[in-house]
Amino acid sequence: LPEKFRDYKHVWVFIEMERGVVHPVSFELLGEGRRLADKLGVELAGMVLGAPGEEVKQAAKESFAHGADLVYLVEHPTLADYRNEPYSKAVTDLVNAHKPEILLLGATTLGRDLAGSVATTLLTGLTADCTGLAIDPETRLLMQTRPAFGGNVMATIVCRHARPQMSTVRPRVM
Repeated sequence: LPEKFRDYKHVWVFIEMERGVVHPVSFELLGEGRRLADKLGVELAGMVLGAPGEEVKQAAKESFAHGADLVYLVEHPTLADYRNEPYSKAVTDLVNAHKPEILLLGATTLGRDLAGSVATTLLTGLTADCTGLAIDPETRLLMQTRPAFGGNVMATIVCRHARPQMSTVRPRVM
């Protein structure tokens, strides 16, 4: 890896919650994230954001049950309902502090909105609506596959020059 990327480690999954319930795509992504983390020889982490209470703690527990090695839990009353600015700030601050190599979010309405803001703030790439993820064993790059040209072609995209490598993944494809 280039020297500037040596501090970036681990695979992270954003655990999406709405009204205290974890969106099923988050658990799909933990499964896929576990596979990617094992190939890279790193830990898998979940990120849970929400208002203080039992729901976020339960989401953290469920993340461990679905394969996470660690969970970053951010609790604040402002995070009770999704709003782009506070969620983007929380995720961006976590990423800047702990430097994940890969960050996965569900390609839901919330996930797409959040991913775009976070990628823009971090000055990194984002591949939207992925249907397949793999690791190139020689380069450790995330190979992100998504439909292109109206679904007639499958494109594989890599993010060589920035970290974290970010993807949104369509629900029910993993």
